[in-house]
Amino acid sequence: MGFISRSLIVLTALYGLVFVIGDVLLLHGDFSLWWGFGFAIALIGLQYLLAPWLIEHFFTINWDEYSVPAVQRAYIERLCRERGLPPIKVGIIESGTPNAFAFGRLRSDARIVVTRGLLEILTPQEIEAVLAHEVGHVAHYDFAVMALAALAPLLLYQVYIWTDRINNLRIVSYCAYLAYWIGQFLVLLLNRTREYGADHYSAQITGQPCNLSSALVKIGYGMVRERSEAQRLAKEGAVHEKKDARKSLQFGHTLSLMGIASAAGTEALPLGANSPADAARVMKWDLVNPWARFYELGSTHPLTAMRLRALNREAEQLHQPVNYPLPEDARVRWTGFPLEFLFWFAPLAAGFVLISSFWLHRPLERMGFRFPDHFVAWLLVTLGVTWVARILFRYEGTFVRSRVTELLDDLGVSQMRSRAVILEGEIVGHGIPGAFWSPDLVLRDKTGYMFLLYRSSIPLGRFLFAIRTADRLVGEHVTVHGWYRRGLKPYVEISRIEARIRKYGESEGLTTLFGSGQNNARSDDDGPEYETVNEHSYSRWIQTGLAAVSAAVGIILLLNR
Repeated sequence: MGFISRSLIVLTALYGLVFVIGDVLLLHGDFSLWWGFGFAIALIGLQYLLAPWLIEHFFTINWDEYSVPAVQRAYIERLCRERGLPPIKVGIIESGTPNAFAFGRLRSDARIVVTRGLLEILTPQEIEAVLAHEVGHVAHYDFAVMALAALAPLLLYQVYIWTDRINNLRIVSYCAYLAYWIGQFLVLLLNRTREYGADHYSAQITGQPCNLSSALVKIGYGMVRERSEAQRLAKEGAVHEKKDARKSLQFGHTLSLMGIASAAGTEALPLGANSPADAARVMKWDLVNPWARFYELGSTHPLTAMRLRALNREAEQLHQPVNYPLPEDARVRWTGFPLEFLFWFAPLAAGFVLISSFWLHRPLERMGFRFPDHFVAWLLVTLGVTWVARILFRYEGTFVRSRVTELLDDLGVSQMRSRAVILEGEIVGHGIPGAFWSPDLVLRDKTGYMFLLYRSSIPLGRFLFAIRTADRLVGEHVTVHGWYRRGLKPYVEISRIEARIRKYGESEGLTTLFGSGQNNARSDDDGPEYETVNEHSYSRWIQTGLAAVSAAVGIILLLNR
């Protein structure tokens, strides 16, 4: 299990290498497009046939009949009888990461796997809801459906490479390549749709949709907790603890791609762990902000908030109360999103084209394509100007005192549209719990919890802040000036953080390179010495300087030609 992720990466690389070499041989031998189609179908078929064997090979699964509690095994057996399904074998993985998944080729050889962590954190009713979800995948033939879906983009890719050599079919080739990438996202969309289908199946079978809702939240929170603890041990544990922690991290990442819940989008759940109402407050943003839909495009699983809202609807149809009161009439607020996306995308696109122009220059010339005069110079200017515009858009506003609950209720913020705030409260830990090396912190005021992010554009700046100051702030009352943003989790990007903390000894600490101001220490009578720490992050100013340099170089190149 320790080499799961590494092994899967190698297998994926080998799979891709076989595909590429096979296509090269077919093209070199002047085989027709139909041979390319047949090769793609054969490769997907081989992967489909071998997948169950590979899963059992890479995961240490205990299939002993006594490994899973008898009540859960009996539930699966009864469910299969009632739904007319062949018996499904159930196994367990001894891991603290809570999750579950099903695999196989057809209904007749389907299997379900749960982790020890899932059995420990869920109630019996919640475990049944999870098992019913996995049975839903089996009942819906999801293994075969997703294999067929994965074939479609490969067939489009074959059209692209076979027609790329023919001049009068170049437009077909380019369209096929574009369709290939669109197809990749459609496969992910289909995968998310299958998850909704399995959720619906579980809700109908158990008659208690809220059991699956609470299970999903607990699983998401448990995944964050296990990952955080593993990251801590990987850095500060003993030798054997570091090794086990790295294995756990690899396993958790791999399992999140296959399991009932994904690690993506769960980072915010710890902020709402106190009550279902708090959890619902944290998740409301996912329902109405367009950026949540954007982040979801590359995910194999729907965002937890989306799944909970669908399960809430199931509960209301059954006239049952809901655990997580999410708004049913919440509509996505598209106003302003196109402008935000433009500011976000423009410098990234300019930078990508600029870098690509260097290593694609000669191949494109051999194909008869020539870049316009001063192309690189204009790209440098465009990059600088759009980068500055992005910075001005992201870092605007006057700092205003706020509370955590006010921020969590603000559904209009995003990575691009921020809110300048001043927060006061106690630092209760690191963004990665227990990790002294983490530059990110967690603040608690009287109304709730908030992540604090220290961003630095100076090499090693974040690391120096982590070892110089961050750990000393834990347990201290601080005042933070920063910009509140929302991505997959809410956070405040620190501009300045102030606190009066106990002073290091003369031999302690490191010299900060990024704006640490420490006043002369004072000591109370016969008491410890204290000092005022005032840390600044100059990330936006450094970014502005780099953008200005890019634009200046471009202008100089234009003037000298």
